[in-house]
Amino acid sequence: MQIGKKKITLKMSAAYVAKLALLTALSFALYMAKFNLPFMFPSFLEMQFSELPALLAGFSMGPVAGALVIVLKCLFKLPLTSTAFVGELTDMLLGLVFVLPAAIFYAVKKDRKHAFWGLVTGTVLATAAAVIVNRYISIPFYTELYFNGDFDSLVGMCAVIYPNATADTFYAFYLGLGIVPFNLLRYIIIALLAFLLYKRLSRILHWEGTSLRHKLSGEYESASEEETFAIAKKVADTLTGGETVLLDGDLGAGKTTFTKGLAAALGVKEEVTSPTFTIMNVYEDGRLPLCHMDMYRLESAEESEELGLTDTVPENAVKVIEWNKFTDLTGRIINVRITLDGEHERTFTVTDSAENKDIRREKRTGGAKAQA
Repeated sequence: MQIGKKKITLKMSAAYVAKLALLTALSFALYMAKFNLPFMFPSFLEMQFSELPALLAGFSMGPVAGALVIVLKCLFKLPLTSTAFVGELTDMLLGLVFVLPAAIFYAVKKDRKHAFWGLVTGTVLATAAAVIVNRYISIPFYTELYFNGDFDSLVGMCAVIYPNATADTFYAFYLGLGIVPFNLLRYIIIALLAFLLYKRLSRILHWEGTSLRHKLSGEYESASEEETFAIAKKVADTLTGGETVLLDGDLGAGKTTFTKGLAAALGVKEEVTSPTFTIMNVYEDGRLPLCHMDMYRLESAEESEELGLTDTVPENAVKVIEWNKFTDLTGRIINVRITLDGEHERTFTVTDSAENKDIRREKRTGGAKAQA
C-alpha cells in the first residue's frame, strides 16, 4: 500500500505474528471487560477500551496490523454474542473508523503532530459513524430484538436518564446527550492512553525477535532539552568505556545539547561547551572520561593526528565525534542521527553496532525472518 511517499508492507515474521497475537488477546480481554455509567448514560451503553491495543498495533506495525486486531477481536466475540452478531459487527465498523485514520496519519510521518491529528480525525469520524449506526441500525434492531418492536418501551427504559424524552424526541435526546458524549469520552480516553503508553512500550512494540535486553537502537522523539537529555541518558547507561558516539545532523540540530546530556548522565561536573574552535574538549571528572571532538574545520582525520589531538585521549574514554572524518574506527560505534521535524521537535535515530552484530549472529543461527 502506498501512502504519500511511505510504502507500507505487511511483514509476516514470527515477531510480527507474536505481537499481533498478543495485542489481539489483550484487545479481546478489554472487549470483555465492559462496564456501565448508569448515572450518565443509558445502561445498555457499555464503556470499554478494546481499541487501545489496536491503536498501538497500528502505530508500531502499520494500519493493516491495527485493522487486523479490530477484526480478529470482534470475530472471537461472535460465538459469545447476545445481539445476533449486530453488536460485534457494529463495534468492528466503529473500531476500524477510529483506528485506521490514526494509523495512516502516523504512517505518513511518525511524529506527535501526525499522531495527534490522526487521533482527532479518528475520534470525530468514529463518533459521527456511531450516530448514523445507532440511528438507522442499532436502535431499530434492538427495539425489535428486546422490545418486540415497541418503541415506547425503549423510551420508558431511558426515562431515568432522559425524563423529558418522548417517542418523537427520543433520538434527539439519545443521540445528542448519549451517543455523542459517550463516544467522545471513550475515544478521548483511549487516545490519551495511547499517547501515554506508546513511547513507554516502544521497545516491546518494535521487537523484531532479538533480545530486548539493553536494546538501544531505534527512533526517539524530543520536543525539549529535557527530553534530549533523557535520550542521551539512555545511551550513557549502556557505556562501559572506549565506545565511539558519532553525531550526525545539520547545524543547530542539537548535537552539543545531546553531548551535554550525555556528559551529565556520566557525572561530568564541568561545563560542556562546543569544541567548534578548540576541535576537542576532554572531560575527566565523570565515571568515564569523555572526549568531545568537532571535525568540521579539519580537512581529514590525518590532520587531527598531526595536531596530536588523539594522543591526549584516555584509553577508556567515551569519544563523541561531530562531523566525523575517521574511516578506520573500531570497537563499539553508536551512530546518532538528529533530524529536525519542526521548530522544537527532533527525531534521534540511534544505531548501535553491537546490536547489529547480535542481529547478524541470530540470523546465522536460524533467526532469519520471512516476509510476505
